[in-house]
Amino acid sequence: MLPINRWGLPVLFAALVVVASLAGAAAQVDVVPATAGRHALVIGNASYKNVADLRNAHNDAELIADTLRALDFDVRVAIDADYVTMNRTVLAYAQELTPGSVSIVYYAGHGVQVDGENYLVPVDAAPETPSDLPFVSLSANDLLRMFKDRETIANIFIFDACRNNPFEDGRYRSLAGGTSRGLAPIEVAFTGNLIAFSTAPGRVALDGDGSNSPYSRALADSLRKPGLGIESVFKLTRSEVIGATDFKQVPWENSSLTRDLFLLPEASTGKEITECDILAGHPSDPERIHPGIDYALMKPAPAIRACRADLAADPQNPRLMTNLARALDKAGEFAEALELNKAAADAGYLGAYHNLGNHYKKGNGVPRDPDEAYEYFLYAAERGHREDAYNVGVMAFQGTPKRPKDYDAALMWFNRAAEQDYPTAFDKLGLMYRGGLGVEKDLAKAAEYFARGAELGDPSALVNLATAYRKGEGVAQDNAEAFEYYRRAAQLRRRAAYTNLGDMYRRGTAPQPSTEEAAFWYGLAARAGHASSQELYEEMSSQLSDETVRSVERRIQEWLLGDFG
Repeated sequence: MLPINRWGLPVLFAALVVVASLAGAAAQVDVVPATAGRHALVIGNASYKNVADLRNAHNDAELIADTLRALDFDVRVAIDADYVTMNRTVLAYAQELTPGSVSIVYYAGHGVQVDGENYLVPVDAAPETPSDLPFVSLSANDLLRMFKDRETIANIFIFDACRNNPFEDGRYRSLAGGTSRGLAPIEVAFTGNLIAFSTAPGRVALDGDGSNSPYSRALADSLRKPGLGIESVFKLTRSEVIGATDFKQVPWENSSLTRDLFLLPEASTGKEITECDILAGHPSDPERIHPGIDYALMKPAPAIRACRADLAADPQNPRLMTNLARALDKAGEFAEALELNKAAADAGYLGAYHNLGNHYKKGNGVPRDPDEAYEYFLYAAERGHREDAYNVGVMAFQGTPKRPKDYDAALMWFNRAAEQDYPTAFDKLGLMYRGGLGVEKDLAKAAEYFARGAELGDPSALVNLATAYRKGEGVAQDNAEAFEYYRRAAQLRRRAAYTNLGDMYRRGTAPQPSTEEAAFWYGLAARAGHASSQELYEEMSSQLSDETVRSVERRIQEWLLGDFG
């Protein structure tokens, strides 16, 4: 099993911080009063009248309810709800939500998928055919629609209902043919929602050996961890469940949230989160007091304004110096960024050493010098900077002008970064095992590392895992799995995913072969600079009508607008 981090989980009380994402403007930080802004509905169905009981659903519901109460949510609980009770409870809860609040709905119990639709099963459900389920169960999509116009800041739906199909045997065996394994993904039709499943679509979750399922235990622990945005809560939950189940269960989410939600601030730092921390903080900075923002997503103009104002109020703060320097670097203001980083490094701030390493790595404001960059990265890596552990690993793997390649050192540093859950480190470990570079070649182990990186959201790991499934390297050959992982990598704007999706549509290995879809993905790859994809785009387009080609071009432009504004 791959290394999984475990942290202490102190329970704190704090107001809910909401960070709105506003393009071209500084983010807004709202504090929702804990007494008025938090609502939760918890349903635990375990004692079924007509199908098998569930061992842990009661305990799981109680654990999540207690956890949310500790976070000062107003919690409504329904245990072993029949059809009428379940529907009335959900409707009454939705109608009582206050504008501007946050809602969490957690369901533990049986769930069934029929024709791509998910149904939450009341304890008295007794369908005779699959077509009966809409009339004796609660549709997950209907549940979501109840919350569409409630004027809440965000709605979080958690479906811990991906257990074995309860209608597979006994008097209900005839239903098994019309139902599908696990639950189906749910497309979010409107903003402000996060939908979480205890395992991936089409897969089955585990009850575990204890009094709670692996998912509910991990979720409760993650909800109590300070300093995490709600989406990071679910990423940490996924990481913990993967470790607890040895990759047998991989939780999954789909989000249309437009704000970051923080249930608890960073633990016991005694430091106030500033706008500068929100707009320019580094996600891998070990001394950060906020989750931070990826460099690619940072908007330099509002970040610079906020950081200048916050630094003016606290001019000796090395964290704010480093954040401002990061924003200035993104804006191309290298000279001022360099001076700020030097001042923060003189104060001993590790994030500044990371930034200085990047100055020399890229040649931003200084002559490019990989060996000088290596020294800065090494200093920070040895003191706990997880991205610099990865950076040192890459430089050891590739070599520098003064240092030959050293696969043993690369392996050590990639493992150290992986121990800190740095996603791309898992991808590099997978590449080492796939190629037998400094280690004995092991395709199964490579696929396992790619899977871990993929579940932490690394786009390169997603592409490499997809390729493993497409070729049957270390895993059973599975074009459907390959397609799904390429699709996820494409959503993260990975060019290699575009080309591979184009290939799958063109060669007939996609779920539904399509010349139009092949043209779309090759067109995107061509726009991203992949020369051979331009030829393939033209080849695919020549087989389409002029109207269809125009439709493909519109889709490409819409995709690019989503990238750039």
